[in-house]
Amino acid sequence: MPTTVKKAKKTAATKKAAKKTSTKSPAKSPAKSTTTKAASNGFHPGTYIVPRGHVSIAVPTFWSLRQTNDDVQVESEASETTVIVSAYQRNEGVKMLDARDYLKHFLDTAPVAGRLQTGESTKGQASARFRDEEGDNWFVRFISNGQTLLLATCHSNRPLTSREGKTGVAVLDSIKLKAKG
Repeated sequence: MPTTVKKAKKTAATKKAAKKTSTKSPAKSPAKSTTTKAASNGFHPGTYIVPRGHVSIAVPTFWSLRQTNDDVQVESEASETTVIVSAYQRNEGVKMLDARDYLKHFLDTAPVAGRLQTGESTKGQASARFRDEEGDNWFVRFISNGQTLLLATCHSNRPLTSREGKTGVAVLDSIKLKAKG
């Protein structure tokens, strides 16, 4: 049978006595919280790190995670928004992998309908948003450290400004690739 321990109540007299006996200590800055703050869209993600340890991705509550030999997939509960991450390795004798080159090639072959929005592009990261002919919304991001190239896509039947779309984009933003080492 477990035993319970009662805590003594703090009365005004015990508080006053404790105050008299305590010595003044210099004011300390407030301690930094070690808990992570919820993302702006309200989901509290878990983080999945691939077995090799060089890629991590946030997985929101109630979204499903599936890893195959080729990619990692995170899908919404309603299956209307999916984030897929595929990794490619550089072969010897091939130039360093540049995210801008692969984004350009991807967009040349993608079924883009309407306006294409491209973000700031560097060797390490390049992204674009567009709609396809069926009206689905896409957010594509290439991330590279020179040796590994990640193709991360967020595909949604809903607008990317909807709650589910914003969560998908937040998952895409959470993807981290360790620097080559």
